[in-house]
Parts: sequence; C-alpha cells; structure tokens
Amino acid sequence: MPELPMAHIPWSYSLPGLRVWEVEGVPSPPWWQEVLAAPLSLLFCQAGGVEITLEHGQVIDAKQQDILLLSQAAPVQGLQGTGPVRQQQIQMTLEREELLEPLLDLWSVPGSRLQAREVLAALHAHGGWLLFPGGLWSSAFFSQLEDLPPEARGEYCVMKSVELLYLLCGEGLRPVEQPCSRRYWDQDQIDAIRQAHDYMLSHISQPMTIESLAHRFHISGTFLKEGFRQMYGLSTRKFLQARRMDLAADLLRHTNQTVLQVATAVGYESASQFSQIFKRHYKLPPAQYRRQLSKRNV
Repeated sequence: MPELPMAHIPWSYSLPGLRVWEVEGVPSPPWWQEVLAAPLSLLFCQAGGVEITLEHGQVIDAKQQDILLLSQAAPVQGLQGTGPVRQQQIQMTLEREELLEPLLDLWSVPGSRLQAREVLAALHAHGGWLLFPGGLWSSAFFSQLEDLPPEARGEYCVMKSVELLYLLCGEGLRPVEQPCSRRYWDQDQIDAIRQAHDYMLSHISQPMTIESLAHRFHISGTFLKEGFRQMYGLSTRKFLQARRMDLAADLLRHTNQTVLQVATAVGYESASQFSQIFKRHYKLPPAQYRRQLSKRNV
C-alpha cells in the first residue's frame, strides 16, 4: 500500500485483484500519483477533492460527493488534493483492466446492458476518464455509507460501483462531457457558485431562473452560467433538469403519487411539459415507466 504521510486508513477491503480503502487526512502528491496510476480506479470524494491537470491545461476538478472513474489512458500531467484540511476519499482500484469483467459479473443478468466492453468504450471515447458530478445518487451513497459499520463499507462500495457502471451503460447517470480549461476564481466566487448549486438541490420543487439565482447570491448571470458549467460540467438548466428527473424517477418507483403530483414535486406546473421532458430523459412516458417497473417487481 502507498505511504500515506499525514493520512491514515480507517478501513480497507480486498478481493483478488481489487482493493478498496478510505484515506483520511492529507494524501501527498506521490500518493495521488500512485493510486491514480492503477489500470482502473474509482475515486469517491467524501470530503475534499482532487484537481487533475490533463494535456493542454485542461483540468478535471473532482469535488465533494463527485465520483471519478480513471484509467491509465487519461493524459494526466499533474494532480493535487483540494478542499478541507481533513480530506476523506474512498479509492477502489483494479490491478488489471481485464478484471473489470469478473467484477461486473456480480450483476449476472442475461442480456444486461452492463458489459465490460461498454464501460471501456465509454472511457476510451472520453479520453480515459469519466467524472460524475454530485447528485441524488452520490448523496444517497455517502449517506448510507456513513450508517454502515466499517467492516461492511468495502463490500458496499464494490456493489455500488457495479450499480454506477450499470447506470453509466444505461445512461441513467451522465458524466461531465469535457474538462474545463484552467480558470482561477477567488474564494467568494467559488462559494457563491457552490451556494447556488446547493440551493438548486434543496429547492428542487421551486421555479428558478439564472436571474433569480444570480440576484440571490449577488453575482452576475453571465458569471453564474460560466462558473457553474466549469465547476460542475453542465449548464444550470441541464443540471437542474437532470436532478429533477432523478427525483421524479425515484418518486415513480417508490410512491403512489400521480404523474401530476410528481411533476409538481420536481418543479413543473404542467404534467404534459414534465412528461415530455421525462420521456426524453428515460425514453418512456412517466406512467409507462412506472408500469414497466411494477411488472418487473411482480
């Protein structure tokens, strides 16, 4: 295991060719270099993050509750930890790329869209890395993780990693499309964008516009749009729409609310507008989506 100056390992878990561990503290740059140079790595940012500089000055900026899938094909030029002094990161690494297939066999459903070749193709098409911005899925993951005893956390991380890759193959979770060009913000600007992000998630049922958000957090609309896209990889509109659709799908799965009630709960006054957006997102109208899930659970 890599040397961990100023850091320690609260828990770890191993399977043949696979290791999962939590590092808590301030990992040194050589530690980041070693763990992220594995053939395949998944990094779960509990607190703090990592800034990875690629060729041409582009930056992958993984922040709290973000999840990063990285392969050796990513053209990494440099990296460093970011965020609070007491960072917490969960690292899952595969010693060989071909071990991805037996890992995904944990989801052994004939004809499943979850295939190792699909995951590797997505990585290859994206330059060797995939960054999943924090959202409802990662928030639920970290919340449940904290409730588990340390001896159960490694196995839980493995199972949730398979689920993450399943959602990737089915486009249920979408990674950031491109890393941002290097851009420096002062701390007040960064805090304002993060506050806008958190406000959007906590007021997801309320109508909001760029202008209203910019006014609330005392920044310009242009800066909010540019800064949000660079920090989170999506426009405010696409980010909010994706989170609303995540919540809508969860409500359709786990409640008996009508389509109109679900639409209202995720910020749409019109059931027809909500249904159109939901269908674009999940390829099915809300009512049909719910019926298909009900049939599978019979």
